[in-house]
Amino acid sequence: MTKKNIIIDCDPGHDDVMAILLALANQDKFNILGVTTVAGNQTLERVTLNLRKLYTYLGISTPAASGAAKPIIRELTTGKEVHGETGLDGWDFPEPTFQLDSTNAMTFMYEKIMNLEDKVILVPTGPLTNIGLLFSAFPEIKEKVEAISLMGGSIYSGNYTPNAEFNIYVDPEAAKIVFNSGIPIIMSGLEVTHKAAITDEEIEKLRAMDGRISKMCGELLHFYTRYHRREGYSSYPLHDVCSIMYLLHPEIFEYKDLQVYIDTSDGPSRGKTFADLREWVKYERPNARVLLNIDRERFIDILFEGFKKLDEICK
Repeated sequence: MTKKNIIIDCDPGHDDVMAILLALANQDKFNILGVTTVAGNQTLERVTLNLRKLYTYLGISTPAASGAAKPIIRELTTGKEVHGETGLDGWDFPEPTFQLDSTNAMTFMYEKIMNLEDKVILVPTGPLTNIGLLFSAFPEIKEKVEAISLMGGSIYSGNYTPNAEFNIYVDPEAAKIVFNSGIPIIMSGLEVTHKAAITDEEIEKLRAMDGRISKMCGELLHFYTRYHRREGYSSYPLHDVCSIMYLLHPEIFEYKDLQVYIDTSDGPSRGKTFADLREWVKYERPNARVLLNIDRERFIDILFEGFKKLDEICK
């Protein structure tokens, strides 16, 4: 089986970490060219520090670089109310020793993609600023990108505002560049990510495990539940994991191919992802495969298998 070449672009972030771990646990299926950071769940400084701390804890050396500190034209909005002051509250990580690549994320991605003979899949799990800047600066690179498996958007209702999902809200201009790029997009929006949820019982199983990775995940997710409980959730969406999971197991998802439009206005619909889900509507040239449903039990089983695999690797 040919490995998929991927670059993960993220804003760690509890669910970003779970997505990264799932990818690392499946390096027999992925060639991870690198990981880049972008401001979103917290400031760029904090999410980049989180990635360095995670790498140090895991003892890995997958290349990484930091990217955009703010959206293309707007001021930064963060998700600190969900992820805490550090952006990754809930676990006492060691001081980081891992060092980032000296280039910025845009140059890093450009060099990784152009130096590879095969095509690359981009996996953005935060605001799309880095990808939007990459495509704007180097439009020729789009020919080398096979697909974009992203977490973002919502066809029905949002989570940051009534109309918009957080990642798209933060930088709708970047999202518009990405969705208009002509590259096939797999969109893990709120329709599916709210179904890709972990329960209190499942989190407690992780907390009770002896493995370094499973226990860490259990404690991180235990913190992650605090915000969601206040908002009335009884299970907790692992949004970003879907973007990696689809690349591993597309068969556990249901989807519809749609034409998705991004609202870049400054009004109440800022960041909304528009699409027509009526059954009789057929698009000649859909720009996104919008994931709509998931086999939740299989999702959790595969994720836990990944954590256990890393427990053995990262003793």
